[in-house]
Amino acid sequence: MSSTDIHNITFLGATDAGKTTLVEKVAHHFKAIERIGTVEEGTTLCDFLPEEKEKKHSLSAGVVHLEAPHGKLNLIDTPGYPDFIADAITSMGAAGTAVIVVPARDTGLPFHALRLWRKAGRAGLARAVVVTRLDSDNVHLDQVIDNIREAFGQRVVPFTLANDVGAGFTEVSVVENSDGADREHLVDAVVEADDALMEKYLETGEVTHEELEAAFPLAMAKGTFAPLFCIDPVRGIGVQEFAEFMVRDFPSAALQLAAMHSENIDNGAPDERAVVRVWKVLSDKHVGQVSYMRVLQGTVTPDTQLLDPHTEKTIKANGLSFLVGSKLVPTQSAGPGDIVAITRVDDLCVGDVLVSEGTAKPHEFPLPKPYSALAVVPKDRSAEQKIGQELQKLQREDPCLHVLHDPNTHETVLEGLSELHLQALLKRLASRGVDLDSHLPRIAYKETITQESQGHHRHKKQSGGKGQFAEVHVRLRPRERGEGFQFIDKVVGGSVPRNFIPAVHKGAEEQSKNGIIASSEVIDVELELYDGKFHAVDSDEFSFKMAGARAMADAFQKAGPILLEPVMTVSITVPSRYLGDVSGDLNGRRGSILGMETEGDFQVVSAEAPLKEMQTYATLLRAMTHGEGSFSMEFLRYQQVPSHLQADIVAELGELVPQE
Repeated sequence: MSSTDIHNITFLGATDAGKTTLVEKVAHHFKAIERIGTVEEGTTLCDFLPEEKEKKHSLSAGVVHLEAPHGKLNLIDTPGYPDFIADAITSMGAAGTAVIVVPARDTGLPFHALRLWRKAGRAGLARAVVVTRLDSDNVHLDQVIDNIREAFGQRVVPFTLANDVGAGFTEVSVVENSDGADREHLVDAVVEADDALMEKYLETGEVTHEELEAAFPLAMAKGTFAPLFCIDPVRGIGVQEFAEFMVRDFPSAALQLAAMHSENIDNGAPDERAVVRVWKVLSDKHVGQVSYMRVLQGTVTPDTQLLDPHTEKTIKANGLSFLVGSKLVPTQSAGPGDIVAITRVDDLCVGDVLVSEGTAKPHEFPLPKPYSALAVVPKDRSAEQKIGQELQKLQREDPCLHVLHDPNTHETVLEGLSELHLQALLKRLASRGVDLDSHLPRIAYKETITQESQGHHRHKKQSGGKGQFAEVHVRLRPRERGEGFQFIDKVVGGSVPRNFIPAVHKGAEEQSKNGIIASSEVIDVELELYDGKFHAVDSDEFSFKMAGARAMADAFQKAGPILLEPVMTVSITVPSRYLGDVSGDLNGRRGSILGMETEGDFQVVSAEAPLKEMQTYATLLRAMTHGEGSFSMEFLRYQQVPSHLQADIVAELGELVPQE
């Protein structure tokens, strides 16, 4: 089967919109499954991970490959939680069409749906809309469609309409077969993509059913037409019309190849070399890593030699298979447009491009940056031995997870999109035998001074035999922000022997890294060593190192010490009706609102706020906005902690000075 007969479709949208159930019903319609599973029973094709069955929500993308009368379909069911948006975004690198599933309501669209609609457009995908939950009470179909068209644009045109809403929703009608304004909108959107058809329509005012249907794929591919379908996935109403439109009229993989935006595709014959791109990986306890791939060019067989971009060695396409939920269905060949998986290649990552010859560049997916963090500690020796390897696996599975060792706090920190996101990943680790305790990471405060001072310390120990002795006098001065720590030797007359001065420097520098008032790094100070004393027998490097550290601490305490805290730049997107609550809460977090922009029914707030106040903000924002708010943040600068808070932080973190 050629790529002209393959349709790759990703289902996107907010949680509880019905994506998983819709994919299940389409699979049953085409007889890929005999029994329809349910989310509540944990028996659907795509929600096969233990945590998905427990939560009754998709947390990872699932693929259903099926054969249909007019070609092959690869349906990708993606998570609806914004916290697990990585799979939704990377699935766009495998699909040619994005179906945005929107629950019907009169109050506007979830922001997550709007965000995914835009991302799919930027990725070059054709787009369609499915409206669900029309069996709900107090829903007005005209208002729902108006809201969608206002948010997504006038290219969205109904293709099927519900006969009623609420309990009266029992069937759909096909707009193409009707008369009236809806059909006119449909025709106008479709003919815009075809100059010849547009000319005929303008001349005669008529377009035949066959001409219109033939133009659907091109109109969707060019973005002039995004069909809207009214569906009740649970009862199956409207599923048949939608399923048959997908396989007959959605753009084929061949037509949508340009949407892949791959510089690795050759301009020559498509069978010159094999090119595949990894868009998802998943660890399986039986077969190891399963790498989900989209074939961009050429033909892949189980014996095809592909270049592993990490080891620069050739590998075989082990276990080449189509995907039906958790099942791997072996295949002997895959061509352009196919979505397949290979197994037992454990170092592949999302975005890797493998080729049968030559070279290739990795694909960069536009993933959001992590802005929530947890510090983790192994609960037992077993977890301690396995944590490194399992965290590497988890990073390959979820490219929005970052694992780092904080050099300032010496903690292992997991960064993700929210606390919910990170807790779900910790639960996945626990299911693999790696139990971790977690807590909010220590804030990487900095310490500095506001005035010049002098410090002194005499280090002396005598316990029989050779003793320890060193005495140093220092001056400490503040420097401009960003200039760092500087040591100046101003000793004259040999009061500190030349061979011991580096030890004083080392002691002071180590003390600055360890902190003085709050166990936090000292920055932007100048330490001048100008005098001291030594003993011909008892002085040594260790003694001068200790004296240098303690003299540094002594001077620091006298120099108006202050704490600096990281301040973040924050972008918050919320429905307009929650703006007052969010603004008031932000002010209470020592935040400063810098500006606002309106995007339809949403407000985008630009602000600055201390990191300490934002560590659990994702959870709080979700509660304030009933799950509809989102935010991102990045480090901006360090600024002084207010004096009334500094004492509490210092008391919490405690002093850290060398012990004699």
